[in-house]
Parts: sequence; structure tokens; C-alpha cells
Amino acid sequence: MRAGGVDAATTVLLAERDPYAAEFAEYFLRTEGYVVRIVLDSAAAAEILRDEPPSVLVVDLLISGGAGLALCRAARENSSVPVLAVSAVDSRDQALAAGVEAFLLKPLDPLQFVSTVRDLVGTSAYLRVTSLSR
Repeated sequence: MRAGGVDAATTVLLAERDPYAAEFAEYFLRTEGYVVRIVLDSAAAAEILRDEPPSVLVVDLLISGGAGLALCRAARENSSVPVLAVSAVDSRDQALAAGVEAFLLKPLDPLQFVSTVRDLVGTSAYLRVTSLSR
């Protein structure tokens, strides 16, 4: 484990339609010690999910012309990888119906984004304190 509770092998697959948004998100995740893989289309994300499942999947719902919800459903049906959906359009209800664990509206707040990822991989400070007190 690294400082802050992030295992060096914790990988985040970032399926994002916008390379600039991907770079922004990657910066904050790497700062926290995560290994980040970026893909800019849903087919590449589905292939990685199948062949090399990450610790958590972050999906822009508008990736590949709006294929994000289908990618979320596929992740839910074929793996146990936690999914965080993000979108510039409030699609929270549709994302939750597709089986995601969390939804964030863009533009992303860096602290909220990193905290949500930490929660999904079980490394949030809150979860560590709760499990230690048992």
C-alpha cells in the first residue's frame, strides 16, 4: 500500500470522449497514486474490460456518440468492476438503471471525483476508519 491507502496496482480505466477532460482526470488520479489507462472509444474500453479488468471503470456516457450506457451495462453483465459514470448531461437515472455505482455531473470537481473513485475501490478515509473501528 502507498501512503493514503492506494495500492500501487490499483488501476482506473478512464473511458472518455474528450482527450482534454481525460488528461484533467488522469492528472488528479495519478496524483493520488492510481495507475490510469485512457481510452477514447467504447470498443477499446470493452476490450480492456474483457481482457485486463481494471480496479474501477470511469465512463463518459457520451463516449463514441453516446455508447456509454451500453458500456456500463456490459461492464455490469460481464464483470464485477465498479463503474463511475460521468456526463455533461444529467443522466443520473439512466446511469443508475444501467447498473453504475456512482454518477457525477461534469465539469468534475477534482476532490469529489477522487473521493468517489476512492469510495468505489474501498480506499476512502471514511471506509478505512469505519473498518478499523470494528
